[in-house]
Amino acid sequence: MSEDVIRPRPVVDTALPEELREDIYREANAPESHRMRTDGEAVSRALRLREGGVQLLGVGFTLGLALLTAGWYLGMVIASISLVAYVAALSLRKQADPVVRGVGAAVGGGALVAAPLWLFDVLPPDPPAGAPWLLFALLVGMVTADTLTARVKEPPEEHYRDRVLLPEDISAADHGLLVAVQQTIDKVTDARVELGGSGGSDTLDTARGLAVLREQEWRIASLLARQRELRREYIRRWQQASSPRVREVLEPQRRHLIAVEGHIRVRVDQIVEYGRLVEASVLAHREWEQCQEALDSMDAYTDLRAEASLMSVHSAEVAELADTAEVARRVRDESVTRVHAAVTGLMELPRE
Repeated sequence: MSEDVIRPRPVVDTALPEELREDIYREANAPESHRMRTDGEAVSRALRLREGGVQLLGVGFTLGLALLTAGWYLGMVIASISLVAYVAALSLRKQADPVVRGVGAAVGGGALVAAPLWLFDVLPPDPPAGAPWLLFALLVGMVTADTLTARVKEPPEEHYRDRVLLPEDISAADHGLLVAVQQTIDKVTDARVELGGSGGSDTLDTARGLAVLREQEWRIASLLARQRELRREYIRRWQQASSPRVREVLEPQRRHLIAVEGHIRVRVDQIVEYGRLVEASVLAHREWEQCQEALDSMDAYTDLRAEASLMSVHSAEVAELADTAEVARRVRDESVTRVHAAVTGLMELPRE
């Protein structure tokens, strides 16, 4: 079976509040390409820095190419437009710091006033050679200040990275253990729904069962993650061992790792057995409901049979109808006999 088939879900520390756990789980479980970033959603500052760097790289390359090929005139146009466009977008963004927004408005206004004066020869026709780069430096400063001061918050997954374990934090060989626990959680969740949300009986407490299973899921995932790191360190030391004696010293670590895996498997088998018993309990509950439903509807079948049993008793009304039909039949038979005799007599008369 491939890793994708048995890939486990992310696991969040059960010590966190439930609402926060759900937010972290949604963030960790969503594919990167599906994480839509809107005004109301969290965007990491690191991501903003990367995006700002890419934008500045594009503008700087375009500006340098324009200065080399067309001179300062086109360079001033590109630098001015880039600066003014960024300042305009900055003024519309709610996350921007008010001070940075105010400074940006002043810088953008100055660029709008100064650039046309150079372009239309109001100022000396040859501005300093570094004027386009000065505008670009102002753009860099605005992007940097906005990125560092914008009111953003880290996604829950990043802020609580040590409280969530992703599939890649666990060795692929151990994914099946965590998947078995999560499948048991799914079975108990389905049982809770089928049994009406409260367990369906006084003996099967699915609410407590889910709480215990999620706590066990986090403990097992934590152990598997730590085991992965220690196993990698052991393998690295074993591969770098300079002599058999060093590997003999490492032998206890190998035995500890094997023992850890055995202990975890014992707990996982216990959880899987609980899931099997929950399924059996749900099946028994389903059978009880169906038997109870059949028992409750038995009165309708009994009433129907009792009513139908009256049909086996001789009915005077039907007998009277039968007698009437018999009388009518005899009358018709007598009429037919007379008609038949009359016709036969006519046929026996001599012909002239």
